[in-house]
Amino acid sequence: MSKLQRKRGRPATIDTDAAMQSLVELFRAKGYAAVSLDDLSDATGLSRPSLYRAFGNKLSMYVGAMDAFGAEVGETAIPALEADGDLRLALSGFFDAMLEIYYRDSDIAPGCLVFGTAPSSADEDRIQARLKYGIEQLDTRMRTRIEKAAPRRDAALIETAVQIASNTLIAFSARAKSGASKSELSEMGARSAHAIATLLDLS
Repeated sequence: MSKLQRKRGRPATIDTDAAMQSLVELFRAKGYAAVSLDDLSDATGLSRPSLYRAFGNKLSMYVGAMDAFGAEVGETAIPALEADGDLRLALSGFFDAMLEIYYRDSDIAPGCLVFGTAPSSADEDRIQARLKYGIEQLDTRMRTRIEKAAPRRDAALIETAVQIASNTLIAFSARAKSGASKSELSEMGARSAHAIATLLDLS
């Protein structure tokens, strides 16, 4: 479906889902500050007035793209983390699902929209708030899954495992941008999952 459609006798309608996906990919590749208004228009195929009516200003577009990216993660990667069974398999499955999102069948990955581009624009209050929320949500998801696998472990040990798991994912974005392959990062994720299981005496 095209991003802008016009039916006979009716005003043009915008495919906001397709346009938002284009915004996600644009911001993933270039970050917030480097994206121009022309870039936004070119990526979506929409005029500036149409963009503003649909999504608000550039900051609102970026925040909306962060939310859309987070929703995709929730739909496609979180189920792997929450799967019953071996913690190592759940963590590895989650990391691999995230890599599928990062690379999208490409050998070159712009990485994570949230963890890869938001830190450089965290002086914007709305971006900082979304970044903080994203990290908190990641930690919470990891903590819930790890506590489920190791319910009687010391709290400090659990927090160490949570930090290892969360920081592994956050590091993926920088490594992907530096040229690391999907298979290399998949191996890194598997090693991290094994280290966490060993730390918690689950191996």
